[in-house]
Amino acid sequence: MPILRNHSIERPHRQRLSAISSSFLFHVFVSIIIISLVFLHPPTLFQGDTDTARNYLNTIVSSLSTILALCISIILVAIQLTASNYTHRVLDFYVRMPYNGSLFLIYLVTIMHSFFLMAQIHEPLRDPLSPQLQKEMSADLVLVLICFLSMLLYMYAVVQLLKPERIVALILRDYRRAVQRQRWRSALDNIEQICDIAKRAASVSDSVTGTYCLQRMLEAAQQLPLATEEEAIINVHQSYLDQWSEIIGVAVKERETGLLLASLEAMYQHGCDSVNAESWTIAERVVRTYKQLALGHLLPESQAFYVEPVVHYLYELSRQAAGSGKRGRLFALRTWRVIQSISHVVFSERGIDAPHYLTHKAIQEIFFSLGNHRDLADFLTVYFNLVKSFFLTATLSDVRLWADWWEENMLEHGTGELGVELAKKLAEHIQRGDVLCTLSAIWPCSPTILKEEKMATAQWMDFRLLFDGWPQPTLDESSDVMSQHGTNHSLYT
Repeated sequence: MPILRNHSIERPHRQRLSAISSSFLFHVFVSIIIISLVFLHPPTLFQGDTDTARNYLNTIVSSLSTILALCISIILVAIQLTASNYTHRVLDFYVRMPYNGSLFLIYLVTIMHSFFLMAQIHEPLRDPLSPQLQKEMSADLVLVLICFLSMLLYMYAVVQLLKPERIVALILRDYRRAVQRQRWRSALDNIEQICDIAKRAASVSDSVTGTYCLQRMLEAAQQLPLATEEEAIINVHQSYLDQWSEIIGVAVKERETGLLLASLEAMYQHGCDSVNAESWTIAERVVRTYKQLALGHLLPESQAFYVEPVVHYLYELSRQAAGSGKRGRLFALRTWRVIQSISHVVFSERGIDAPHYLTHKAIQEIFFSLGNHRDLADFLTVYFNLVKSFFLTATLSDVRLWADWWEENMLEHGTGELGVELAKKLAEHIQRGDVLCTLSAIWPCSPTILKEEKMATAQWMDFRLLFDGWPQPTLDESSDVMSQHGTNHSLYT
């Protein structure tokens, strides 16, 4: 399955330039410089008389006032439209738009300057203006041109803010600032805002916007420290998992398959990063979230088909973790137990390709990598508990598929012969005679004596978990070997 990758992490210097250019004070400062240059060095543009100047100033004052009022109305409409489509928290972005400072400053200065010039014109009609007033009128005319140009730029910025990509980019900008300052509560609020947009996209079947939000959330999550036990940072990671879970819940109800699979994939990538960093607390929370999704959303909503990707991702996480020492093997074992609890419910559903839950390639790799008999026994116990759940509802054709896989991939391994005997005894224990006959037909030549290494593995297995506390079954052919080893804690007594 494809994995969401990080393609758009901004470079530090680009982030600094973006932060400077998007500052409210920066825009006000630039506007002040432009206005000062206009007043100090105005071009000679106005050549009219006093009558033309009065008409011009009256028109400019009324026009600019009307345009400014229209601008405010457009902002209110844009806020309402964006809030209804994405999230109600966009009001802050419109209020904090840096263009607000430059636009309103230029308009205010131009209108007030026009009023001031109207008060300065005392000459009779048709008289020429003084050189100083002509200079002031030329500066006012340039300011009017700047007002119209700034209005066009402002409208473009407002339209851009209607796009979900722009809103998400602004949210992530605030998120990065909060993380740099270690303001984790603010960072959590930013994550929730992006999640609101993704959930709204899922509710209206907008997979493009929803997937974009997931990608940016994953990029932001990858920038968080992983190898840490600090509770505040772990809570931020947990918030990511909770938000992805909520997105999946909405996607399940709306039957939005693309967004659902993308969310599961994003969680898997986050789990991979945690396993690679050996951040087991975060990785275990990823596994726990998968379990909650499968049992709380997918199966109750009759979406058992999408549980298969969940199990696939869990197996992949366990395979990556199994090679990370004792702590990694413990994580892998716990992950298998989660798979067992999920699969027990899935196997009762009809139309599910059940053998895939038992034949994942990670199973063979983990068994082959385990050399410690105690670790191997623990994994075997969990795996054959899964096999027992499978046998309870499996069709004979599915049993044949699993048995063929075991014979082809596992019989050469040290646990292969032990697995053959365990499978037959489990079929007998749950009173599935048809399953037992099928297994006996596929494996007609069962070993009569198990090798010593298999016996060492078997003695560490807790068969009470496999056989529901019943008396341990016996196998007469192996009694001689077991008596030689003098052990009583075994399947073979």
